Amino acid sequence: MTPVTVAEALARLKLTRLAHFTPARNLWHIMALGEIRSSKDLADNAPECFGPTDRERFDRQPDKVCCTYEYPNGYYLAKARKNPEFTNYPSWVCLLLDPALLLRPGTLFSPCNAATGGGMYLRPGGEGLLDSYAPSSKVGPWTRDSRHHPRAATDLQAEALVPGPIDLSYLHGIVVRTEAEARELYGALGRGGFVPARFRWIIAPDFFDRDLLSQRLRFGGVIRETNWTPPADPEEN
Repeated sequence: MTPVTVAEALARLKLTRLAHFTPARNLWHIMALGEIRSSKDLADNAPECFGPTDRERFDRQPDKVCCTYEYPNGYYLAKARKNPEFTNYPSWVCLLLDPALLLRPGTLFSPCNAATGGGMYLRPGGEGLLDSYAPSSKVGPWTRDSRHHPRAATDLQAEALVPGPIDLSYLHGIVVRTEAEARELYGALGRGGFVPARFRWIIAPDFFDRDLLSQRLRFGGVIRETNWTPPADPEEN
């Protein structure tokens, strides 16, 4: 039997985006470089943006960028927020990326958190991607029924590891928790000359609530997303 390609798997799943959490402070570095870099790249070239969760790359793939499917990994965020090194940087953003990144050569797929077993469940190819949408998860107790969001993985921590760097042409949206955060970040990036208007800005508090997001992805319910545009008066930013 001919193996399923990643392109064929993508067509079946109808994914519209990938999600990647990062501390809001990293936006300046990302915008200045025009790309999202892997943890190895950050460690080598921008150690000030190399966070504690990057050091704990138990998936053994430091040259890749971790992404989840359609919605972010709330479990990752909850863990990262508890790290003492992030105490003074409580704001995070979720970057929405083009799912075409999954076609990039060298991309690996895990049906669970990629760090599980030191990365032992990572595999390439379309079958690896489809494993994340099996009726029962290959690792752990997770199952999916008719209420499960069709584009969310069976294990909500399932990941794709995409070789970096990722050019900002693949960035389709910046998600923040509150309007106040949107105004603050948009204004600061604008003052830095980074033209934040070229990106779609979204307020989605549910993305940043692990338990609520998990419940609604598994059992149904509205996950709130509101497009945000800045006030007409730039002085209000």
